[in-house]
Amino acid sequence: MSEAEPCTASALEPEQPLSGTGTAPPVTIVHPITGETVTMTKSAAKKLTRRVMREQKREATKHERRARERARRKERRKQSKEKDKNDPSAVALVRSPKKKPEPFDARVVVDLGFDDLMTPDEATSLAAQLGYLYGVNRSSSHPFRQVIFAGAGSLSGQALGFEPPPSGAFSYPEASTSETSLFQDRVGQHMEGKSRGMWRRWKNVCLLEYGGLESLWDTSATSNLEPCAKEDVIYLTADTDDTIECLEPGKTYVIGGIVDRNRYKHLCAKKAEALGLRMARLPIDPSFLDGQHMQARKVLTVNQVFSILVGWSETHNWTDALKRGLPARKFNASAEEPDVPDADEEATKSVTSDKEETV
Repeated sequence: MSEAEPCTASALEPEQPLSGTGTAPPVTIVHPITGETVTMTKSAAKKLTRRVMREQKREATKHERRARERARRKERRKQSKEKDKNDPSAVALVRSPKKKPEPFDARVVVDLGFDDLMTPDEATSLAAQLGYLYGVNRSSSHPFRQVIFAGAGSLSGQALGFEPPPSGAFSYPEASTSETSLFQDRVGQHMEGKSRGMWRRWKNVCLLEYGGLESLWDTSATSNLEPCAKEDVIYLTADTDDTIECLEPGKTYVIGGIVDRNRYKHLCAKKAEALGLRMARLPIDPSFLDGQHMQARKVLTVNQVFSILVGWSETHNWTDALKRGLPARKFNASAEEPDVPDADEEATKSVTSDKEETV
């Protein structure tokens, strides 16, 4: 036996587990996402590291991927135009004049002042819903005169007495003050990055950077908004018995901008009460739904509520508006069956960057 053989055999021996347990000991690391010190198995730590590296790589190459997709869409449009040149019916359709939209003289505000109560994923989902909302208004025959995205004001979610989710709290740069910028909040940061700032140029959309909802009627606030009477502002929430009969010109309707999977009960109602605003609910009742009952909670996403409002502005009919905005999964054809919770209250978890750019 040569002298080198024992070293070779020793190098091939596997690492022995500690204390005869048969498993590697746990490791303590700094979580790359939350920044907290956590203890986990070595295998789980490696998986977490690989996942973070994949996400970083995807983030670093997102602009290249978007550029390639825009080039593909441009080529498809070019091919479609070439094909339509030889189709008389398609040519006639293209040449037919498009009816000019007739704006409905009311405003809709999305209250984005609950950033401190959402996890990062929930803030991302809310940003996606804003993209859908804009697309609905832009393609409507009777769009709202103005859509406003309002950032945090003097009342944050925590100031109203609600606790943030574990590991999901967001600290405003100037917490609970009128100096908090919409663009510094997580939803604003996501919109700035995901749409590359395009939301600043959305037609008939106003970004209310400072002051929150209060600046709608506060004449001393520095904004380009036309101030309105506080009595003309209506906060939409299911936690009230006051039901809207119709949308009124000159009014401002507020939608609570939060994705919370129904964690915070009466959140929007408490904020409206604290601000002294009128509250009202949409008429989501069987009488307007051909006798159908909701089989899920009457908690809707921001874009679903907005679709209902736009549906009414176009038809002046709540039945048609509700059918347009409510997803079919929320209905139960049998009126005798009781309402049961819906496990998926958040309809839109993600939107591709292309969708946000084209809506």
